[in-house]
Amino acid sequence: MLHALDGRGRVAQFRGILIEDKPPEFFPIKDLEAIRADLSESPLNPSQHDAILHALSAKDLAIIHGPPGTGKTTTVAHLIRQAVLGGQRVLACAPSNTGVDNLLEKLVGLGLNAIRIGHPARVLESLQEHTLDYLVDADPAMKVVREMRREAELLATKAGRWTRAKPMAGARDDLKQESRRLRADAKLFEEQIINTKLDRASVICATTNYDPEILGDRTFQLGVIDEACQSTEPGYWPVILRVDRLILAGDHCQLPPTVLSNQAQLEGLSMSMMERLVGRWDNLATRQLTVQYRMHHKIMEFPSEHFYDDSLIADPSVANHSLADLPNFKAETIGSEPVLFVDTSGADWTEQLDPNGESKLNPNEANWILQQVDALLQAGLPPEQIAVIAPYSAQVRFLRDRCSSNDVEIDTVDGFQGREKEVVLISLVRSNSQGEVGFLADTRRMNVAMTRAKRKLMVIGDGATLGRNAFFKKWIEHTESQGFYKSIWEFSPWQ
Repeated sequence: MLHALDGRGRVAQFRGILIEDKPPEFFPIKDLEAIRADLSESPLNPSQHDAILHALSAKDLAIIHGPPGTGKTTTVAHLIRQAVLGGQRVLACAPSNTGVDNLLEKLVGLGLNAIRIGHPARVLESLQEHTLDYLVDADPAMKVVREMRREAELLATKAGRWTRAKPMAGARDDLKQESRRLRADAKLFEEQIINTKLDRASVICATTNYDPEILGDRTFQLGVIDEACQSTEPGYWPVILRVDRLILAGDHCQLPPTVLSNQAQLEGLSMSMMERLVGRWDNLATRQLTVQYRMHHKIMEFPSEHFYDDSLIADPSVANHSLADLPNFKAETIGSEPVLFVDTSGADWTEQLDPNGESKLNPNEANWILQQVDALLQAGLPPEQIAVIAPYSAQVRFLRDRCSSNDVEIDTVDGFQGREKEVVLISLVRSNSQGEVGFLADTRRMNVAMTRAKRKLMVIGDGATLGRNAFFKKWIEHTESQGFYKSIWEFSPWQ
């Protein structure tokens, strides 16, 4: 039994909230004044304070909505810290190893005793010492376990070795039996060491598809799923079945779960549980973070208006930062605008079908992008601070094969969720007479792409094709109204 109230108890209550129509319930915030006072000493902003207090007041479910750059994982880490200070044990999960590592790094930075379960090869090298495997292996008692296993191996070898003298009756069986006993004792001793490590940890960190045998019958007062919108609905339940209360953190306006099966998509599995619950219990269950610490306020402006009801605020530390602020960078050679849309209409830069597959590419756009990358490098921007995003894998391959620096990161949109760079260049690829934009019509994917840049965002695409889509029509109108629109014909040379 995974939970003391399994069946008709706690899991049944979760079922009522997560699947049926029972609203989540909350304690009065005034009961958390001591936590409010402690948070006032932290570097968190008021919307982060509010989200943490709201989550801690939940009797069963709360949701933290964290738009790009708003410090969602930092907020979640401080929430977990407050729960631990209150004597709670926490199961902290994310759908991906990267997501778990990001959360673990924050928890360690706050001084929490957190253990990461899962295969060590999938954990960042800098966090290896916090994995269960490392901690168990480093325990002095493991010396005894290793010695027991070595002796068991020697006995097994001796039992199988032929000798000239006939062994005493039953001697070989005795050796084999002793070898088996030593192995069993070593396994039991190691399990005791593992259980001691897990029992002493305040926080267990794992992917949502962790091995349940590692945790045994352990339950937790609080379960947290970060990047919850990237998990399919079944991925939530290994956490739900072990916890008294559940906190979901993520952004349903960014990438949804990856679902390869068309049938599964038709069955609704491309929508995460968090997105579904936000739609049902938004004002009751959800608190949104509003201050972002990544983007120049002009880069933030369009995503904020289109996806977040114009609710985002740029922190003063980033609101007006620019390339000119960077040391040894010749900003005057690049242009001062934080956002630039370059329209290729009329240039006949038509998209092409990748001869090796169904993907698409646009060589002319790619070559223009690479010219801008070279200009940034020559102006003194380190290649590690430049990202090139293209929605199609064929365009990504074309760009990678021709980029002058291997340290410039070039990838699809999906590879950049949760990431940020000083400068981001986006090639939209699509250019055709039918006005087809393909999966560019997934606006959440474009939200991710357009919110990775800190100081400068450069986008190139065919406005005649893109403008037939409502989202891109608004984007083009926005850039025109802000003075961030240029035709490719204004660049010389442009091919």
